Amino acid sequence: MLPILLAAVLGATPPGARIYAQNCASCHGAQQQGSADGPSLHHVGLADVDFYLSTGRMPAAAPWVEIAHRDERAGQQLPLEQIRALETYLAPVVAGGPALPEVIAGPNAGHGRLLYQINCQQCHAVGGNGGSIGRADWAPALHQATINEVAEAVRAGPGEMPRFGEHQLTQSDLDDLAGYVLSMQTAQPGSMIPSPSTGPVPEGALGYVAIIVLIVFVFGVGRSDAGKGRP
Repeated sequence: MLPILLAAVLGATPPGARIYAQNCASCHGAQQQGSADGPSLHHVGLADVDFYLSTGRMPAAAPWVEIAHRDERAGQQLPLEQIRALETYLAPVVAGGPALPEVIAGPNAGHGRLLYQINCQQCHAVGGNGGSIGRADWAPALHQATINEVAEAVRAGPGEMPRFGEHQLTQSDLDDLAGYVLSMQTAQPGSMIPSPSTGPVPEGALGYVAIIVLIVFVFGVGRSDAGKGRP
């Protein structure tokens, strides 16, 4: 909070403060305390803030409506210099949450693929295509994600995604996982190793279909046996 207080005492308005007032305060509150239209930003961490801003999910087109990878030339996504100014302004407020991660593309693609299958594939699908995860929630496609966005999402856990700290995924794990996600973006069609899992919604739908078929079969067998027993 010290930079903000010093700026107030000196009578200077930080660039990030103006950007926040114009683009964020109406939903997140003048003191970043949140409102009915947006959550509090206190202690969320710079990884969370940078993920939402750098992917164009924020500033939101409307409260609670996020559109990933919007075109900054259309005036919807903030330019990089404004994102950095806003993050500098918010840093004291969001401190205490996940920091900006340092990540490189790890060398162990097999390990990265295994981590992806265990932790990510159920929602983001085999090839990173994303899809519905129930209700109105969705897991985005990963085809445009940068390595930093992947790492920030892993550490911050935006939306319905769980947060993976270093106790769940070490720095080496994160590097290998991020490297594998990037490799999916350049993989030739059909070159990805197939997997029996296709995500929660398709698998759930198949489960319901199987149950219905089983009920119809049992009911049909029961009626057939009952008919045979009649005189």
